[in-house]
Amino acid sequence: MDKKALKTAAIASVAFAAVGTAGALTYRAFRKLFPKPHAVEGKNAPLSVEKLEVPYEDKMLYGLMLRPKDREGKLPTVICSHGFNSSYQYFNLSVGRSLAMSGFAVYCFDFYGGSMHGKSGGKMTEMSVFDEREQLDAVIDRIKQEPYVDTDNLFLIGESQGGFVTAITAGRHNEDVRAVVLFYPAFCIQDDMRKRFDSVDDVPETVKVFGATVGRHYYEGLFDFDLYAEIAKYEGPVLVIHGDGDTLVDVSYGVTGAETYKDAELEILPGEEHGFSAEGKTKATELSYRFFKKHMSP
Repeated sequence: MDKKALKTAAIASVAFAAVGTAGALTYRAFRKLFPKPHAVEGKNAPLSVEKLEVPYEDKMLYGLMLRPKDREGKLPTVICSHGFNSSYQYFNLSVGRSLAMSGFAVYCFDFYGGSMHGKSGGKMTEMSVFDEREQLDAVIDRIKQEPYVDTDNLFLIGESQGGFVTAITAGRHNEDVRAVVLFYPAFCIQDDMRKRFDSVDDVPETVKVFGATVGRHYYEGLFDFDLYAEIAKYEGPVLVIHGDGDTLVDVSYGVTGAETYKDAELEILPGEEHGFSAEGKTKATELSYRFFKKHMSP
C-alpha cells in the first residue's frame, strides 16, 4: 500500500477513535468529519436515545437505539455496522442520527474486539470478519424483538469492513432484511492479505494493520473464502456508495460489488476519500434515506 493510502488510513483511524474522547478533536476539525445531524426531509424529530445491549455468546454487545419520540406505532429500522478500528460513534454522530431524526429507528453498536476503543470490549487479536458476521446475526435477531421495530422494514448499513461484514451477512437474512446500503465496502481485504502472505501458514501470530494489531485468527478462513459468491446470496436491493478519491479501498471494489448483486445501484461521490468528509456523509445520508424510502414495504 502506498504512503498516501497509509496516511489516509491512519488519519481515519485516529479520528474515529478521537470522537469518543472529549476534547480530542477541535470543534472545527470535528465538523470537517461529522456534519451536524439533521432530518433529510421536514423538521428534526426529537430523539429518544437508549442503551440497548445485545447478548452474544457469553458477552454483551454495546449499542444505542435512536428513535423519534413523536412517532407512534412501528418504525422502519436501520442497523449500522462500523468499520475496522472504528466504533458505533461513526453512525451515532452523523448518518445514523440524521436517519433517526428523519423518522427511522436506528441501532448503532460496537463489535466485540472490533476496535481498540469499543465499548463492547474484546481484543482486536480475537476479531475476524466471520466473528463479526455472527455478532451481526445476533444483533438482527435481537432488534427484531423490539415492539416498535417494523420487521417488514428492517434495513442494514455498513461502512468499510462493516460493509464487508454486512454484505456477507445479508444473504443469511433474505426474509428479514428489506434493503442494504454499503459505504465504501472493504472488498479489498482478501487482495490486501494476499499481497502480504501466500497462505495462512505465512501469517505470524500478530500483524500490524493501520496502527492496530490483529491476530492470525483475522486471516483464517479468508484465503479460501468466495466473497462475491457469498454476497450474491442476498436477493434484495443494494445501494453502494463509494468515493472516487478513496486510496484505501479503491472505487473499483465498489463497482465490482454492485455488479455482483441481482438488484444494485452504485453512487460514486467525486473526490470523496475513505470515511467520507462531512459533506460526503451528508450526501450519503440523503442517498440512504431516499433508497430506504423507495424500497419500503407499505
